[in-house]
Amino acid sequence: MNVKGLLTMIVMLLFSLVSCSSEESATVGSGDTISEDAGKILIVYFSWGGNTRMVANHIHDLVGCDIVEVETVIPYPDSYEEVIQIAPGELESDYRPELKTKVENMDEYDTLIVGTPIWGGHLTPAMKSFLAGYDLSGKYIAPFCTHGGSGTAQSVSDIRSVCPNSTLLGSLAVYGNRAENSREEVEKWLKQIGICLLYTSPSPRDT
Repeated sequence: MNVKGLLTMIVMLLFSLVSCSSEESATVGSGDTISEDAGKILIVYFSWGGNTRMVANHIHDLVGCDIVEVETVIPYPDSYEEVIQIAPGELESDYRPELKTKVENMDEYDTLIVGTPIWGGHLTPAMKSFLAGYDLSGKYIAPFCTHGGSGTAQSVSDIRSVCPNSTLLGSLAVYGNRAENSREEVEKWLKQIGICLLYTSPSPRDT
């Protein structure tokens, strides 16, 4: 096979791999699982465009625990173009915005299910600011994110750096355009990491 033919074959193979991965609605990352009762659970998430909120609501429907949306004192612009201009500088400077959201009874929770969109391959500044505001030592943290093709990227490492004394469970990454239809994948993930569900989807033999 000549060089041109070999290069063509490689390009076709890479395209095939990318196409297959883009069809997956969610991916589950490795991590610990809960080997005992998860205790009292809090879902906490930041959502700019609404995709992460949709996934958080799926989790809430399935688990039935408390849920909190992280909101910044100064809201981010509604324009996507403006946000992508702001985000790189915030990430580079490790900016942590002031938050409107406060959880006064954080000590009562044993497990946090933490959701964020992926910005520049990282945890959003708002979520980093939230996590850094509490002593989460000894708690389980189950990370989930919405993304445009990066998967969890560096977000799990970011959480680990902010919460070094917490136990990180397996993570969930959902393509943003699949968030609304991700309930089945969310349910599978929750079972895998050991979170007990209030409700499960019927099996094919039940329908």
